Amino acid sequence: MELFFEYDIERLRRYALVAENAGKINIESNPNRLFLSFTDVGYFNYCVCREPDQLSEIVGQAQAFYAQHQIAHHKLLIDDLMTTESHDRFLAENGYVLKERLMAVRDPTLKNRPQPLSEILQLEPVSEETIAAFTADYLAGFESEQTQIEPVVINFRQLLGNPNIALFRVKVQTEPVGIAVFYRFEEDYFLAGGSILPRFRNRGYHTAALLTRLNWLNEQHARSITSWAYDGGASYRNMLRVGLMPYKCYRVYGR
Repeated sequence: MELFFEYDIERLRRYALVAENAGKINIESNPNRLFLSFTDVGYFNYCVCREPDQLSEIVGQAQAFYAQHQIAHHKLLIDDLMTTESHDRFLAENGYVLKERLMAVRDPTLKNRPQPLSEILQLEPVSEETIAAFTADYLAGFESEQTQIEPVVINFRQLLGNPNIALFRVKVQTEPVGIAVFYRFEEDYFLAGGSILPRFRNRGYHTAALLTRLNWLNEQHARSITSWAYDGGASYRNMLRVGLMPYKCYRVYGR
């Protein structure tokens, strides 16, 4: 399974330990499909079809799964290379609309890269003392509509101390300018999240932070480094700019 799906599963399992999340999080996975849901966070309400030949069965199961958990809208991801016109037509007939394409990328070199800025960006590990500030920066960096920060702090706190997930604040000297998140399985790493605070954008920090993250992972002797971004977005353009290469595309349908 792709590390970006493993990362979401790991997060949901951790969040499910919070008493306030009881009954709100559901995970179903088998070799043919993955269903995720979190009543409070729309991002997690998606499913993955791994066997397009079983698309009609999987779609029926997905609709039943989300109806059972009272989720009004969800997304369906399917490998672009495995999707045919008949699949696309079937999905349209069942209320799905192609929304975007998610590009999976990898680092083909696994070597340190030079920084374009004279300013040095640092990665500061998040601690219990800084988890609230990290959360505020995370929500601001991704321009979240979430107005209640405390439930998010409680969820993120479950990730502290997890050997597979690392949270960082990105700083220039002592000034926080963004956040970074890594996920790992053994020596394989996933760039799980990264953003720059709105007031620090258009200064080259996004590219510099991406290079800082890649170089940090290569210092850990990563066996592989992967990530994802939406096709056509600024994050994807920056990933290509620093030398990451696409290796898979997922169509993302919404319903």
